Amino acid sequence: MECSLCKKPTNKCCSRCKVRYYCSQTCQKEDYANHVLSCPRRSADILAKNVFQDRMPTNPAVLYEYGFDNCKSSQDRTMLLGMYIGLIKIICSASQVHSWWENVELSLKIKKAYDDGGYTSEYYNWFLRNEHILQGLHKYEEEKSSKIILDKFLSFAKPYLSKHDQAISIDSLSKSKLNVCVLYSGIIQDLYQGLKNETGLTLDFVLVKLGCKIDEFNDAYMSGTVLDLLKRKCNNYSWLSESKIEIFGYNQQIKSVYFLKQYVLCESVDLIPSVKKLITNPKFDSLDLHKACTAGKIFDYVSSILPNEKLKADLFKNP
Repeated sequence: MECSLCKKPTNKCCSRCKVRYYCSQTCQKEDYANHVLSCPRRSADILAKNVFQDRMPTNPAVLYEYGFDNCKSSQDRTMLLGMYIGLIKIICSASQVHSWWENVELSLKIKKAYDDGGYTSEYYNWFLRNEHILQGLHKYEEEKSSKIILDKFLSFAKPYLSKHDQAISIDSLSKSKLNVCVLYSGIIQDLYQGLKNETGLTLDFVLVKLGCKIDEFNDAYMSGTVLDLLKRKCNNYSWLSESKIEIFGYNQQIKSVYFLKQYVLCESVDLIPSVKKLITNPKFDSLDLHKACTAGKIFDYVSSILPNEKLKADLFKNP
């Protein structure tokens, strides 16, 4: 064989891809741009990059191959990442982790590495109690693995299905009911980190603590009466109206005013000062703005909410 770069004879090939040959490390480094195309990064390398960035992995293969998809909650994922951070930052390399995974001894070698080095932490102690998370790990195969992940995720909602629906394939459920299953599974696993206000707490209380069945929630979802369901289930629901919480039903048309609200609140764009002040004002009501829009009186409505704001009338005209 010959070197992929300088063409000198060599019998040394890349240990990872087994495709390209190099006579020296210098040639291998110089040929990186071409080499990387035929030698994709291993999941362990991506995990190591996440570790040094202190970021939760998002790559599907990493989540599947290194146990994150086996975790039952966001807290468990955080603890697992913490264990990997200690392992890779302090104890060993990504190549070692990959080798352990490949030889089906990841859990065993992690314990040996921590114990031999005399290292301990709350993350490692958590791992010792939850070692099963790293059992039965397999290579990520996009279509097959995605189906396994989805089935495992939706299994959390299964106890809330009717006996009839529990006995049939999840694929046989209506689209709306499948949406509700996704909501239930996400809440049970604490995946909706943005729901830390009373809305999230109430959904968790109604769906999980009170055992609201999926059929009941789906009926409310289909008819656009989820708020009524929450009011029936909760003793204290005054915050719903005070916070102007609005929940849309299945395939229910969303008024354009809500897209405006999402745009203004999005931190990834330049915020429009006047409109941001408008929607954060206690007097603001989305439906009132919608009515003003359909009546061609947006400027009048905004002026009534922000009397001291210098507004340009042309910007508030209906198109």
